[in-house]
Amino acid sequence: MLEFNATLLAQIVDFIILLIFLRLVAYKPLMKLLSERSEHIERNIAAAEKERQQAEQLRASYEAEMRRAREQAQEIIQKATKAGEEQALQIIENAKNETVRMKETALAEIEREKQKAMAELRDQVVTLSILVAGKIINRSMSSEIQHEIVRDFIKEAGELPC
Repeated sequence: MLEFNATLLAQIVDFIILLIFLRLVAYKPLMKLLSERSEHIERNIAAAEKERQQAEQLRASYEAEMRRAREQAQEIIQKATKAGEEQALQIIENAKNETVRMKETALAEIEREKQKAMAELRDQVVTLSILVAGKIINRSMSSEIQHEIVRDFIKEAGELPC
């Protein structure tokens, strides 16, 4: 059986005093330290969660911004392509117009040169005709007769197809 002696009683009293001492001196500061540590960990977890949410929002806004940038780039490319095509069509149209203008100018110049050549040819034919007629007739013609012959010749030559 258990014997109660003074040593056992002293040990029990010492143990109780130790518990009271530890409770007063070590337990409260230790519990306070554990409580502060727990609160610190909870704050860190909350801050990490908040930062994760902010990072998620930043990522979402970044992706949205990238989508907008891609859309804008695509729009700019389409506008540039359209402008280039329009400019090419305008250049082609201008070239066609310039070609038509140059052709008309060339045709007008050809017509002027043709008329000039025809007039020179008429003058030469008239001169030759007068010389030939003068030699055939063996007489010199008066200027009035020459003018009459020239007018008749021009009248007849004007009716000929060119």
